[in-house]
Amino acid sequence: MKKVRFKKKYIFILVVVAAFIIAGSFIPNYFTFNNIMNVTRQSSTIAICALAMTLVLIIKGIDLGTGGVMAFCAMISGMLMLSGFPVLLAILIGMAVGLVIGVLNGLLVSKIKIPAFIATYVTGQITLGMALVIGQGRSISGMPASYQAIGNTLILGIPVNTYIMLVFLGVTTVILKNTRMGKHIYALGGNETTLKMEGVNVDKVKVFSFALCGLYAALAGILLSAQMNTVHPTQGSTYQLDAVAASVIGGVSMLGGEGKAWMSVLGALIIGFLRNALDMLGIHPYFQNLAIGAAIIIVVGISVYNRNKELEAAKVF
Repeated sequence: MKKVRFKKKYIFILVVVAAFIIAGSFIPNYFTFNNIMNVTRQSSTIAICALAMTLVLIIKGIDLGTGGVMAFCAMISGMLMLSGFPVLLAILIGMAVGLVIGVLNGLLVSKIKIPAFIATYVTGQITLGMALVIGQGRSISGMPASYQAIGNTLILGIPVNTYIMLVFLGVTTVILKNTRMGKHIYALGGNETTLKMEGVNVDKVKVFSFALCGLYAALAGILLSAQMNTVHPTQGSTYQLDAVAASVIGGVSMLGGEGKAWMSVLGALIIGFLRNALDMLGIHPYFQNLAIGAAIIIVVGISVYNRNKELEAAKVF
């Protein structure tokens, strides 16, 4: 089974690489260093959201409030900076708020037994509403230059937010591969009943996963606002789709129990380069969403088909 999955993973990567080579042959300047770095900068936010979504998808959950959390936490950090708070402190407070929202989502799902898609959708709408109230429905700008530098500075030609994304990729990978909590996350997605029988606190695993999701969403919103040098109350509205798409395209199973952090980041890069190619071809953003939506349906369909085949094979043997 492992050999089959290994082959599928690398066949997928080869297909993607081939597609981009073909696209690059038709689009001038597509593979220039500046364009690649531009796409990497833009994809870093999606990648961090995808890492967050990976954690909850593996446990058979989902977070539909990512956009609201992104906007609300970025708005809090931005308002604090405009009030005179040090940049680092304002960022940490914004991330702490995201962590608290994630914990709340985890408690709603684990303790009150509200389905994840309902709990996170509601908290997402609440945080979106709070972002609109705090900003009075308008964008805020004028944050310190050091804050803007986070989203726009290059180190060795690579954007700072890309380095930040790589750090969180490393943290997520370590959690999933090298900690007991990571093993429990995969086990919970595979069979919750069995995990309970082993004496594991399943509620704790759920709260941990949603808490990290909230933390990562807050960071993504802050990085996005630093890059744009503005915070808009609805700035994260499209990121739920992109986060789910990146995770699923990267091989995370929506049936739970499967997924790798680095593959979700790869999925985010694929979406970033796809959007970039469509932009350079002059395709309207509405049609870009159709293309990504179609990609989700295709990949999820293949994933479900393969899982069903594996289950049938297991029954035979």
